[in-house]
Amino acid sequence: MSFTTLDWTIVAFYLVGSVCAGLLGKRFIGDSVSHYLVAGRELGTFLGIATLAATEIGTITYMYNGELGYRYGFSAFAAALISGLVMIVVGRTGFVISRLRELRLMTVPEFFELKYSRGLRLLTGVLVALGGILNMGVFLKIEGEFLTIVSGIGSRYLIAAMTVILLLELLYTVIGGMVSVVITDFIQYVLLSVATLLVSVYAVHHAGWTHMISKIGETMGRAGFDPLVAPKFGLTFLVWQTLLWFSIHTCWQTTAMRMFSTRSPETSKRVMTWTGFIFLGRGMLPMLWGIAALTLFGSGAMTAGVPAPVVGGRSMAPIDAMPAMLAVILGPGIKGLVVAGMLAATMSVNSSYLLGWSAVISQDVILPLRQIRNARPLSSRSQIVINRLANLFVGLFLMFWGLYYTPPGAVYLYLNITGTIFLAGAFVCVVGGLYWERATIAGGYLAMLMGAAGAIIPFFFLHWNENITGFMAFGLAALGLVIGSLLTPNTSTAMEKP
Repeated sequence: MSFTTLDWTIVAFYLVGSVCAGLLGKRFIGDSVSHYLVAGRELGTFLGIATLAATEIGTITYMYNGELGYRYGFSAFAAALISGLVMIVVGRTGFVISRLRELRLMTVPEFFELKYSRGLRLLTGVLVALGGILNMGVFLKIEGEFLTIVSGIGSRYLIAAMTVILLLELLYTVIGGMVSVVITDFIQYVLLSVATLLVSVYAVHHAGWTHMISKIGETMGRAGFDPLVAPKFGLTFLVWQTLLWFSIHTCWQTTAMRMFSTRSPETSKRVMTWTGFIFLGRGMLPMLWGIAALTLFGSGAMTAGVPAPVVGGRSMAPIDAMPAMLAVILGPGIKGLVVAGMLAATMSVNSSYLLGWSAVISQDVILPLRQIRNARPLSSRSQIVINRLANLFVGLFLMFWGLYYTPPGAVYLYLNITGTIFLAGAFVCVVGGLYWERATIAGGYLAMLMGAAGAIIPFFFLHWNENITGFMAFGLAALGLVIGSLLTPNTSTAMEKP
């Protein structure tokens, strides 16, 4: 199960090449904050597709989707289908993304000052940063688990692996900003695509398609094929997922930054549409790996309705079943290519997320606070310095949170809830601000606060079901916008491009 010299050589060659390519980005940013955060708004269709796909497909993506496949069988495909189909709809119609691109924004909370008020932009920035960092907080530990399991180096090296990954990502993200991220995204997308196809072929070949179907039927029955009767799923889950993915594809900071980086609103629509087809495979293929892992290794004591994976006589958690399977079935060289591909996915997602959340902290928290105090405006160079410092702060927090927090239940559902902390209110406020003239500042405040409370209190303190919590958060946010807007006069002004 351990790496060979050939595998380590492949991984080392990739890491050195990727970091060197990322460092080249500094040559193109100069002193322009728009180049640092949104690549000068010069992305074309093909590069935009590659960087958006790479941004939202990481090792964490494969891990939580693999876990969903292991836990819920083919019913998990419903989540993947919703994410891809909603993305295609948003791209084809230009819903929200075209209008936001026309405004030449750099962050999502920036819209809140244009439509509502500077104070609401500040509140939204705090909630976006909080939800985003909590969301990203579990990435490093789970990604480190994948690398240590597949490479066979042992869990005692988990912290060291996490630290190295984070430092490499910080190195070129802090220095080169969005330009460096886009350059490395393209390289990483190509390598990741090769790794995904290789693993899919190996997984289905070793497990056997008919055996996979039989195993799900024996273990889960109808619930393994029908999401309406599967545990944790049902109609409420499907509705919540639809709302959630509409909000992610329009208001998730890292996705939105790709739309803001395109050459035009029409380019952003094409990028979103074609990436939607990639998203269908982004979810379903790793879920297939999870089903293969259940078929090959699901033989331990029943836990949460499924047998625990047993590899080499050792019982493991469901989320570790997929990488354990890869460690067994992949041969020398192939294993190195797959781990390099997953490292590519890890670095691509994490660098984009580091840039996204640090941009919100610097542009939507620190700068508005300075403006409220009537402080002297900052130059582009000073804004880039603040962005870099925010990057370092986020990185340090992620190290601490990733070491000491373990999400309850399926990781996918935890990520959904932490994202909902700000997405429920942000999506409602953005849609209301763009398409409903009656939306007011008071309505915006209520939407953001009620949406955040609807996600935080039930999940973290009352321990409610994720589906009910997520569905309620969007409902409360919508209710807050409507009530607040109808009870107060509309004092918002016409939006102007910044």
